[in-house]
Amino acid sequence: MLKSSVVAVAMLLSISAAKADDLDFSKIKCGDFITSSQDQIAIILAWLEGYYTKENDPPVIYTDKMNKDAKNLGAYCAEHKDANIIKAAEAVMPVK
Repeated sequence: MLKSSVVAVAMLLSISAAKADDLDFSKIKCGDFITSSQDQIAIILAWLEGYYTKENDPPVIYTDKMNKDAKNLGAYCAEHKDANIIKAAEAVMPVK
């Protein structure tokens, strides 16, 4: 398990190093999100899943929830392209 965690972190760091731009979630619009690369979308979704998880919950990414949230967020963003990604996530990603 530790080895897979280290590999996952290394992959995220290599993605970050390849494109070193900061992600300011307060400035990401839905239209930007749905037209982003798969890697960028994955990073944003992973961050949002963590952000919208209760503080004392176990450190687990529930893939079924993440997939459902991704579909809901994509559908919302397709209809609200000028919406901020945080406001969109608040609308469709209930805290588990």
